[in-house]
Amino acid sequence: MPVVDRSFLKDLKNLDKRLSTKFNGEHIIICFDRGHGEPVNILRVRGEDGGFRQPDRRDLAIIKRGDLGEGEKPELRLKKLAYMSEKMREEARRKSREEIRAMTREDRRYLAQHMGQITNQGKCNSTFRRIKVKPSKNTVRVIP
Repeated sequence: MPVVDRSFLKDLKNLDKRLSTKFNGEHIIICFDRGHGEPVNILRVRGEDGGFRQPDRRDLAIIKRGDLGEGEKPELRLKKLAYMSEKMREEARRKSREEIRAMTREDRRYLAQHMGQITNQGKCNSTFRRIKVKPSKNTVRVIP
């Protein structure tokens, strides 16, 4: 089992304390510990020919390029990610509202009536004016 250079491990830990290495039988794998479950493999160190090689600064550069906020505090990076994802959700909600509005512009009366019936909001009669017909003298009224 090959041993990883200590200076590389030190640089790796300086990058992030949760990064580590393991050997899978063919290559050295750089892993990230999420804090729960098994560590996640993030990079397999391979030579130009696809064979074994020791990790070096090239691999650190690859990991740094994949990092979203190089040199930032993790808390600030997470806040930025949360803000961005909230903006994306708001945009998705706005788009879905616009799509529903566009689809129901012409069918709003039909949909209002049927949605009211589904949600038990009363009779949900149509919005058009109704003409009341007076009962004729021959009509029998039944009172419950």
